[in-house]
Amino acid sequence: MSHASLTDMMASHIPQLTNGPGDPLVPLLPAEEGAPDPVAIATWHLALSSTTAVEVPHDLFGLWLFPGTGGVLLLGPEALAQDRVAVPLPDPTLKQDQLFTLEEVLRKAKYGSAIAVPVRYGDRDVGVMLLGAFAKGAFGPAQAVALHRLGASLAGTLHRLAGVMQAVTPHATLEPAMSAEAMPEYLARAAVEAANGPDLVRRASGVLYALLPHDKLEIVTPGTTDAAFFPLSGSAPRRRWGKSGGVVEPFAAIIGRFGAAPTLLVDDLGAIEHEGAWEVGGSSHGSMSAHAVLGARMEVGGQVVGYLLLGSVGKDTYHGDEEELIGTAATLLAPRVAGLRAAAEVEALKTAIGDPADRIAPLAAGADALARTAHLGDAVTEFRSALAVLLPHDAITLHLRWAEDDLIALDPEAPRPFADLSALPLEEFEGRAVLVGERDWLVRSVEEGEEILVPLVVAGRTIGVLGVRGRSFQATRDAATTARLFANVLAPHLELLRRGASLGPPIPARW
Repeated sequence: MSHASLTDMMASHIPQLTNGPGDPLVPLLPAEEGAPDPVAIATWHLALSSTTAVEVPHDLFGLWLFPGTGGVLLLGPEALAQDRVAVPLPDPTLKQDQLFTLEEVLRKAKYGSAIAVPVRYGDRDVGVMLLGAFAKGAFGPAQAVALHRLGASLAGTLHRLAGVMQAVTPHATLEPAMSAEAMPEYLARAAVEAANGPDLVRRASGVLYALLPHDKLEIVTPGTTDAAFFPLSGSAPRRRWGKSGGVVEPFAAIIGRFGAAPTLLVDDLGAIEHEGAWEVGGSSHGSMSAHAVLGARMEVGGQVVGYLLLGSVGKDTYHGDEEELIGTAATLLAPRVAGLRAAAEVEALKTAIGDPADRIAPLAAGADALARTAHLGDAVTEFRSALAVLLPHDAITLHLRWAEDDLIALDPEAPRPFADLSALPLEEFEGRAVLVGERDWLVRSVEEGEEILVPLVVAGRTIGVLGVRGRSFQATRDAATTARLFANVLAPHLELLRRGASLGPPIPARW
């Protein structure tokens, strides 16, 4: 490439310079519809730092924006994002002690001089500058006056940016030239190349950043209780004690709002969830919580494997036309999430199962009872005896799908024809999360103690749920592993009876 062509290419990204009487040169950020792209912002900040250095020499020029929707946004340099500087929020302006606290951040980082200057537009601060120099005494009265003049010159530009930019968090994985058309390719590559859960979250955030601004991206997978969800990032949110005295799980409050919808759009989570706040960042005022939330359910083969969530500290950040975009992203990432979840479950099962030889005899006895006993009620009684060898328990419960949205409960103590059993709506079933594949197993509290719920699976399809009840299970994961092994033996027999009952005679629908 010739020197001339390189110069022409660079010139297209270099902002023009403007200045008023006695004011320092200020780069002009071209006005665009919506937020400027990250490359334009980075180039503008670099030019601003260079022109400012003429009158105020410095080694660091940090600039943050306070968007109109709330929160704080780093405009540059991008490297500061790695340091997670706790920038105070204006109310509506920054106090002097807050500016001193911000300057102290640089002094602790071995800068000899530091100065923080707000950028004020009207009666509100729209940004703050933080300059540092390794030399001591670098910022005197003359430099302070020059920076306040610079702030006055920047006020209009930052005010405009505050109206079109959301509080997002820059990071090294940002894809600045991202478009909706290119997103599938980039997300597919991220899913393939990610080494683990945290890496997948980091890469996905970088791809979606330019299209769906966010302060936090998280992928959560269902746990083993109704209120447990685990973040793939590895950054578990802090739990709180609710007013009722129980522990409040932040993600459960959010995911509970999905209902049956594939996507979720919340304008202000704080206005409707006072206990289940999702903390996405921090400031000198304390932790910052997400207000706007955009999410999508992640499914593979009709089974829920997780949820893709975007959070912003600003209100009304997301719009209805963006739900389709995050839904597409969730679909592309879901297979990798399912793989990560399955790998973790396999490792857990290997640990829990131990020596398979110890389990063969009881499993064989349970299978034999089901094969040779004509009456399923009697067969289940013998089946329970075999199960009790490995998993002592007080009772079992059986629920089978009877229609797409209904189940029937089989009572081992009082066998009745399937057609005479009352249907239970799926939404009212305590084990719904297991039945629809949101959880591999579930433990819940019942009047008699605890109940472990595991799926009854035939040919890859969950046809019902087996519950094993006892006063207490010391190792719930081990107990669930054992219950699932026996459920796999029992499921085909129940499926034969279920199909026979739906078809009518000659197979009797009694057990």
